[in-house]
Amino acid sequence: MRRPPEPGGSPVLRAEAVTVVREGNPLLSDVTLTVRSGEHWALLGANGAGKTTLLGLLGAQTHPTRGRVEVLGRRLGRVDLRELRTLIGHVTPATRCVPPSPCATSS
Repeated sequence: MRRPPEPGGSPVLRAEAVTVVREGNPLLSDVTLTVRSGEHWALLGANGAGKTTLLGLLGAQTHPTRGRVEVLGRRLGRVDLRELRTLIGHVTPATRCVPPSPCATSS
């Protein structure tokens, strides 16, 4: 039986001084976060706090206005996103999973 990696391993997700501005509205401002192999995190906050925006960055779904994001050691903006997305899973509230059919994003 394989044991999960010990916390404190190499970074799998990293955001450094990340700012996201859309249509002139700041959604995130100067956020820094590192998630290492073996760690478990919960992201909590009020509506509009930027949780979904941060998860979109860390799930390689969007790019920051400023700052640096690395997913599995690959820096957004310097990696083929199609290739990177084959290595990660990202489920949003818009993703519907109804067995036995596969998950599909609702329009």
